[in-house]
Amino acid sequence: MVTRHFRARYSKGVLEPLEALDLKEGAEVSLSIEETPSRERKLEALRRSAGGWKGNSDPEELKRMIYEARIAGSREPPDP
Repeated sequence: MVTRHFRARYSKGVLEPLEALDLKEGAEVSLSIEETPSRERKLEALRRSAGGWKGNSDPEELKRMIYEARIAGSREPPDP
């Protein structure tokens, strides 16, 4: 089974591909629908999430942890 992804537009009860599909006439396919959110929905989601992290972290503590990790390193020293 070959999986290919393509975009389509739903209009008047029919999915219309936005590109050539290279399928034989009468070919049977299986569809999975993933709706692409509109620009407005994306902006609304961004607005709802804005500031959600406020008060949950201390920027100075985060910087301290980053510098500490850089000094300690994250890799094992090489074998001699």
